[in-house]
Amino acid sequence: MMSYKIAVTLHLLASVIWVGGMFFAHMALRPAAQTLLEPPQRLPLLKGVLDRFFLWVWAAIITILVSGYWIFFDVMSAKAAIYVHVMQLIGLVMIALFSYLWFVPYRNMGRALASNDLPAAGAAMAVIRRVIGINLVLGVIELVLGAARPF
Repeated sequence: MMSYKIAVTLHLLASVIWVGGMFFAHMALRPAAQTLLEPPQRLPLLKGVLDRFFLWVWAAIITILVSGYWIFFDVMSAKAAIYVHVMQLIGLVMIALFSYLWFVPYRNMGRALASNDLPAAGAAMAVIRRVIGINLVLGVIELVLGAARPF
């Protein structure tokens, strides 16, 4: 029973870090930065924030996968309700979207900023914002499913 509590706690903490971070970045940081800063200041700030946040996201992804499958195979004996399978599918989609975000637009933004190409950095940031917005919606659905369980 103690291992279940540890796994659930780690799973919840990692989920809150990822989804909460996306909410903060998407709903508070970016709009404030857009209002207060011009692109030459705003884009490097957002890149710096993402540099730090994305490392936490990778740690959260690893923690979510390990703890989630720990719960699934150890506690549920791989016999889970449908909502657990739905959560698993949504989580894998979120990981795929984040991986795309990390390897394509985020790296493009870094290269564009390094060469002082602000229009390209802004275009990459627009893609990042859209992907984070999609993942935020999916993450909220995940949290609701996890909290509501079998409804």
